[in-house]
Order: sequence, then structure tokens, then C-alpha cells
Amino acid sequence: MTDSQKQAHEQGVTELVGHFKQGSLPLLDYVAAMLEFSRTQEPEVKAFVHHDANIVALQTERLNGLRQVGAPLPPLFGVPIALKDNIDTCDYATEWGYAPASGRTPSVDAFLVHKLRQAGALVWAKSHCTELAYMQPTVTENPRAPGHTPGGSSSGSAAAVAAGLVPAAVGTQTNGSVIRPASFCGVVGFKPSRGLIFNGGILKGAPSLDQVGVFARSVPDAAAVAEVLVGGHQLASGQLVFPMQLASICNEEPPLPPKFMFVKTPMWERVEPAAREAFEALADELKDCMVEVELPQSVANALIWHKTIMDAEMHASLQRLVADNGNHASTSTLDMLARGAKLLAADYLQASERMQVAAAGFDEFFEHFDAILTPATLGAAPAGLESTGDPVMSTLWTFAGLPCLSLPLLQTEAGLPLGVQLVGALHNDARLLRTARWLVKRLD
Repeated sequence: MTDSQKQAHEQGVTELVGHFKQGSLPLLDYVAAMLEFSRTQEPEVKAFVHHDANIVALQTERLNGLRQVGAPLPPLFGVPIALKDNIDTCDYATEWGYAPASGRTPSVDAFLVHKLRQAGALVWAKSHCTELAYMQPTVTENPRAPGHTPGGSSSGSAAAVAAGLVPAAVGTQTNGSVIRPASFCGVVGFKPSRGLIFNGGILKGAPSLDQVGVFARSVPDAAAVAEVLVGGHQLASGQLVFPMQLASICNEEPPLPPKFMFVKTPMWERVEPAAREAFEALADELKDCMVEVELPQSVANALIWHKTIMDAEMHASLQRLVADNGNHASTSTLDMLARGAKLLAADYLQASERMQVAAAGFDEFFEHFDAILTPATLGAAPAGLESTGDPVMSTLWTFAGLPCLSLPLLQTEAGLPLGVQLVGALHNDARLLRTARWLVKRLD
């Protein structure tokens, strides 16, 4: 099937942009088809907390004007993108998955939303996120594994891409909230290096750990969206963050065949037996370009340090909001806030110090390997919607701030998706994307 023969909801980001630039797909026709698809499929998936055809139509009209006057089309022209409901938008409400914030509509977009609009993307919908982007599950279903959790906290964003409701979506990750739902829903999830995407206008959870990520159905699509989001801001340290050429490098062939380092991590014994078997089979398939390396048990301390920072900073960020609303929150959120209130400053400072040097501990490995390969999750999506699953396979890499990808390369005998996680060197995001594309092609 050629790109032009695909139905609207099957078109990827790069395919769409190509059609629009060539004039082979009218924007108005595409939007109408996507709205109809959403009308029939969204009630089943429940990925969106806010989606309004009138808001989409206003954006479409502005974009169509560019085509009519012959202006150069921006890089994401006409691409529908769903945004996690902790990201401010001036047209849709942003309610943080938190009932007391119902109807909250910011007056300005988050910085990344401004960049998406400037790039010609359609802000299609706001996708469900867990309460205050923590752990309380949402109503969203997993379209690739009915009856199983879509993960969290970016549940709606991952499910929307998996269901074809949008070709790409944006989420955030404080522990495993991009990588885990991507794995459970069978889509690509990309979390760039810490700090590359500015999080101004996004609900603060744990600012030291909060990172923005992208969901898509292919690695080049994720690269195309991430390239628009990266750079153009200044870190608290004063360091300027410049744009990166992610898409073009992603689509290049590596100068040499990539080499992978298979890491089980100290959490390997917690990985479900079916997932362990799948990864051991994958390791055998890639034995010509991958070696297994054991990480020291000391890296398990990162889980403790990560939890210390997360609980302390989420308490500082959210305690007053929850208290001002009569402590209206789920048990999991209230328990987290209570833990954060009890932490000692000395423990927080020690954990923060370790976080600043965590990435450097992997530098020697990346002198010899292009990427670390490891499970994205402990297994397939757990049955039921009472839990969002365990993020532990992401914790170490989030703590270190390293770029990560979840690739939908494996599945269980029952057909449930299993994500393969690739981890790259800090700020070598383009190389990681190129390596991931090579790996997908190799396994195809």
C-alpha cells in the first residue's frame, strides 16, 4: 500500500507533510476525515479530555490561508497533535487531571505549544493525564490491549497515537510516563535528554526530573516533532539550549553498523518471565552487534535518590494547591505528599548532587557503544485500569537525564506489545534516533 492509498488516520507525520507540500492531499479533506474518525473511535478509547471541532476548524482556516497565498509551508503543516492535559493551551482548558481545576483555561500557551503552532501543527486535543500527572489512573483504554492499562501518566497521549486519533502526541515524564505508556500501547515513545525541551507553561511536579517527550508511530515521525520542540531557551544555569537537527540525522545511515550494550539492570529479576524470554531471544538475534554488560549493584541507589527528589519536589510544587482545595486528591497523591513532607534536607541535597553526575557515569560505555538496550517495562500492560503499571525500568535513565526511546519491537504470545528501550549518551539525541531507526530496519 502506498502512502497516498492509506486512510487519513493511518498517515504518519512525515507522510502527511509530504502530501501537503506536494498538494496531493487537501488539508480540509484530511481534517474532515480525521474529525469523522475521532467521532466514531474516541468514545471507545477515551483518550481525550477536551476535543472541539470548532477549535480545530479555526486553526485549519488559518493554515489553509498559507496554502492559498503560496507561502512556504512550515515543517509540521497540518499535522494534528494531542497534548497532555498538564500543558497549558489558550484555547482548550488545561485541568491537570485534577477535579478542582475543572474549567481552568490559561490565557497563554505553554512555550512548546507556541513552537508547535509556529511550525504549523494543529493542536488537535488535550489528552487525559493522571491526577496532577502522578499515579491515579484515568478512564483511557488501551487500544492495543483492550482491558489492560494504557500506562501513565501520559496515558491519553500514548493511546491517541496507538488508536490513530492523531499521528503524534506530546507527554511528560517524571519517572516513566512516556516510555511506559509507549511500551504498553505499542507506539514509539521518545524522551530527549533532560533540559532540551523547555517546560515553561507545564504543571510543575518535580522540576529537576520533569521532562517532555513525544509519541509517534515511527522513529522518523518522533524525530520530526521533537526537532520542533528542542531548543530556543535558557536553562536555570544560564546555559543556552540551541535547536538540533534531529530529523535529518535520524534518516541518515550510520557511518558504521551500530553496537549495542544489553543491560538487564539490577531489576531484571522483577521482569516477567515471558518478557525475559523475549529479550533473551532478541539478544540472540543481535549477537553480532550486541554484548551483555552488567551494571554495578550501586546503580540501584538511583531508585532511592530518584524517589527522594520526586517526593520532595512534588510536595513543594503541589502541597499548597491540594491543601487550598480541601486536600481533595486520591490516596496515592496524598501519600506521596505526606512522604515529601517528612524528607530531610540532607537526604534531598545528597540525591540532587548524585543526579548532577549520574549521566557522566555512563560516558565510558558510550565511547564503545551506540546505545544501551534494555526492557522498557517489567512486562506487557497489566490487566485492568486500577493501576498504571510500574515505571521502575525507566527510573535510572530518567534520574540520569539520558535520552530514551521505547520501540514497539516485541510482543507476548497473546499479542500484547512489549517495548524495547534504547538509551543514548547525554545530548547525543540525534545519534540515538539514527541508531533506533537502524535497529527497526534491521529487525524488520
